[in-house]
Amino acid sequence: MSMNEANNYKQLLELAVLDAHGLLEPIETDLFNRSFHDAPASIQDEIIEMQRAFAEDDWLLPTDSPQKHLKQKVLKAVSNAADNEARRLAPLALIGARAAQNPQTKVKPAFYWRIAALILFGVATLFGILAVDANHRATRIAQIAMDMDAETTIIDSVGSDFKTFLNNPYCNITWLSKENSRQNGRIRISINERFGNGYIVGLDLLPGEEIIIQGKTLKGKIIELARITSGRAITGQAFEIDKALIPGITIVAFDAKTGVRWV
Repeated sequence: MSMNEANNYKQLLELAVLDAHGLLEPIETDLFNRSFHDAPASIQDEIIEMQRAFAEDDWLLPTDSPQKHLKQKVLKAVSNAADNEARRLAPLALIGARAAQNPQTKVKPAFYWRIAALILFGVATLFGILAVDANHRATRIAQIAMDMDAETTIIDSVGSDFKTFLNNPYCNITWLSKENSRQNGRIRISINERFGNGYIVGLDLLPGEEIIIQGKTLKGKIIELARITSGRAITGQAFEIDKALIPGITIVAFDAKTGVRWV
């Protein structure tokens, strides 16, 4: 057996295992059917026996036996589907179809029920995977929608200039909160190192609260960047700064009335 034949043989066995469990995609099913038809008779028999062993494996079967009328209904549906497929692509590497064509083969009724159980197991697994994937997609879409709505709300509150400081690779972002306080207020300071401008957004500040925003350069020089006075839940203000002072700058803030620091 050449290297190419060995690889084809290995691939055919892998597809046969998945086919026995009903887990092949349509394109994989076509590949398996073509490969099976082209395989020697000895390999076809080997695959049939292997799939028979999977079908008779009690480990994958439910412990409860269904009611007789339900069993017959399922078996009839599976039998009709198998007959239709056999007429379309006969002969197939399906145990039930191949066994039915051989009058010398005696198959127990439980054997067909095992095949039906395996097929239903594969269908249930597929639906489970699709359900999980759909849930992930729905969650992601909802998150994107909420993010867009929040972004639009902030821009409407503080001005359209703030949009240039969102997702900007040239912006350095600093978040500050009041030192030793349970207040939920936050301050977001964005500085564009390329153009030497910035934008401050205050969230949930106390009514009338005045905050002084300062920058401390590498040489220790203190620069007042802006003053913001809270008048609503979201407050915004733009400011300018010399680009030469931006590298290594540290942002600090404090309350203009009480002196309480924001860090």
